[in-house]
Amino acid sequence: MVYVNQAKRHLAALIQRDGVPPIMLWSAPGCGKSSIVKQVAQEAGIGLIDVRLLYFNPIDLRGIPRANPETKVTEWYLPDFLPRVERDGERGILFLDELPAAPPATQAASYQLTLDRKIGDYELPTGWKVVAAGNRMTDRAVTHRMPSPLANRMLHFDLDVSLDDWKEWAIDAGVHPTVIAFLSFRPELLYKFPDGAPEIKGFPTPRSWEFVSSLIGEIGDSYELAASAVGEGAALEFMTFKKTADKLPSPEKIIDGEQDFKPDSPDLMYALSSGLVSYIMVNFTKPRVTRLFDYISFALPVEFQTLVITDLLRTKYHAKLYSLQPFLKWAKDNAFIINAA
Repeated sequence: MVYVNQAKRHLAALIQRDGVPPIMLWSAPGCGKSSIVKQVAQEAGIGLIDVRLLYFNPIDLRGIPRANPETKVTEWYLPDFLPRVERDGERGILFLDELPAAPPATQAASYQLTLDRKIGDYELPTGWKVVAAGNRMTDRAVTHRMPSPLANRMLHFDLDVSLDDWKEWAIDAGVHPTVIAFLSFRPELLYKFPDGAPEIKGFPTPRSWEFVSSLIGEIGDSYELAASAVGEGAALEFMTFKKTADKLPSPEKIIDGEQDFKPDSPDLMYALSSGLVSYIMVNFTKPRVTRLFDYISFALPVEFQTLVITDLLRTKYHAKLYSLQPFLKWAKDNAFIINAA
């Protein structure tokens, strides 16, 4: 098992190498397989062609036959989705998403393209890598057993989720601080598959919490809208938490010294901690960071001070923190906590 950000780092390194076998990413639905492939391609500045094999018939991969009247030989029109250097660039990822969901005949038709890097007269450009992804048979998704000859010729990464790993992505990605705070408060709801449910609808996953974050302006007090993404139980807890978080003073007023607020319950502390981190992410200056350290030292227990600092160290500003005196002083004063961790 590897966590999502670990898999992303492995993938980013492997696509730079020649002769790497096709790569297969496995996970439960909603864990971010497709997202990390897109992020790796974007960050590497290379092309990406996303092919959902679930929607293809075997003949779609081979192309359409036509008779050459001069040679009396059958030729094939190649499918348009295959990468071509003149159109798609010299380097890129051919992403075969939902590979295990494709019918066995379609998976078999992909053998030559996946394993030999060619199909018919077509050959995959040298700088293009094959990456596939899909759900496992244990995930109650639409899957077919991958044929052993195909599986044995791929590198396999089985993805798992954790709160710390997800927050490393979520803070930089701008996920709403209330969502981050709630999941810090209730980490077991980051991913919760509805085992035993007669019918599966919305349930908590990293992807569905991202939906909640994007809709939070429209959610307001609408429990139903949150439940449409993450299911009823998680939505009820989230909305209760959100109503509490909405009563907090704004992080801007706290950092600017306009509000002398000291939270008195764990849910408020989680909400406040995430709000402060998100505010500093957008408004990072030395004076604000100095006031942040002054405030958390006054208002928060040391374990929540540590949560704020840990989350800041997950951001793009982590290197700058090590050059700031307030951080160095806090680290020295709380060395016993750092050493214990």
